[in-house]
Amino acid sequence: MNLNLLLSASEISAKVLPIIIAILFFGLIIFIHELGHFITAKAFGVKVNEFALGMGPTVLKKQGKETKYALRLFPIGGFVSMEGEEEHSDDGRAYCNQKTWKKMIIISAGAICNLILGIIVCIFLVGSEQYVGTNQILQFYEGSVSSTVLKEGDKILEIDGKHIFSDYDISFLMQRNRTGKYSFTVKRDGEKIELPDVPFQVRTSGNFSYAEDCSISSVSAKLKKAGFKDGDIITAVNGVEIPDSEILIEEIQKDKDYKYDFTVKRGEETLTFENVALQTATVFDFIILGEEKKVLNVTKAAFGYAVSMGRMVYLSLFDMLSGQYGLNDLAGPIGTISVITDIAQQSVASTDWSQLFMLMAMITINIGLFNLLPIPALDGGHLFFLFVELVIRRPIPQKYVSWIHAAGLVILLGFMAVISFSDIWKLISGVGFY
Repeated sequence: MNLNLLLSASEISAKVLPIIIAILFFGLIIFIHELGHFITAKAFGVKVNEFALGMGPTVLKKQGKETKYALRLFPIGGFVSMEGEEEHSDDGRAYCNQKTWKKMIIISAGAICNLILGIIVCIFLVGSEQYVGTNQILQFYEGSVSSTVLKEGDKILEIDGKHIFSDYDISFLMQRNRTGKYSFTVKRDGEKIELPDVPFQVRTSGNFSYAEDCSISSVSAKLKKAGFKDGDIITAVNGVEIPDSEILIEEIQKDKDYKYDFTVKRGEETLTFENVALQTATVFDFIILGEEKKVLNVTKAAFGYAVSMGRMVYLSLFDMLSGQYGLNDLAGPIGTISVITDIAQQSVASTDWSQLFMLMAMITINIGLFNLLPIPALDGGHLFFLFVELVIRRPIPQKYVSWIHAAGLVILLGFMAVISFSDIWKLISGVGFY
């Protein structure tokens, strides 16, 4: 009996610990952001009424000399409430009565603290590796396709017109374009060379796992939406009978447009799915040179990683607006915590925390840069109006600013509600609802 209880406690701990880590992880990122606003406000003598971590009902609170410190129920945000922030106040220490340049520093401090945290995490990540990655090709794998154009010793300067800040950029930029052909700019023997249409092999990836009898599991959300389910057994591809997994892979690799007609067996039923597009990935067929760690190259590489992650935010936003990604590919706070929990679970099991810290760097840089976008209700929206005030040399009436930010907040909350519903639906069903 005691042994069973012990095993149950162990199993519960294995499931609960990653969730606790995920909440603390997300909470730390939000705390650093709000701490930036809080410290700069206090430094300029602005009266801060409340410093809260989390949203919703207050769980714990402590009243300081003038500031209430609160921990709220839902770990999905936080805020710093300053006197005169939302409406006019006659208090000389109120936010609304401060000089414009002071307001700009207070508003931007949260995002800046997120970016600083991202750089610190990147320094830790680079410093924990055995070698520091570079942009130089060391060697090619056997059967490499790109070696027909690229050469050992080439330093990759650009891919598809985008500058390479770090070795992280190489894999990210190559996954943005899934045609299997890329435009490279390299430095070879001291000379800058343009190499259009560098070929790479493309393979299906991330669609499903398969067993020897061709039964599938870990089916992707996209295929689940098409009607596939874990446990389906693939019996034919493009009309060709599939007796085993070897023939399955052979038939899938034959079709270069990666669209297939599948026949599957589900229990006693036989189902057909036509013109199914499988997700693909470029085969990365060369090895990047690693350098021995020194203070200078670790610091340089860390800043390069931070810039790469920052640019990824804007490129991903562009990809979404251009239709490459849909709303179903986005994640709100619930989805983000779910992803963090999954990676935390893997980290606890393997005792390798590098992926978790990489995710922390990506999220904190993402939050920092996203908050600087000139969107009403975000820090960037406030900065935009403050910049206008600097240009016109007079304050914009607070009521108009409040109306615009209120409208922006309603739209933002509505968008977050849709994304959160999608997060919950995906957790329950494994597929999106768009």
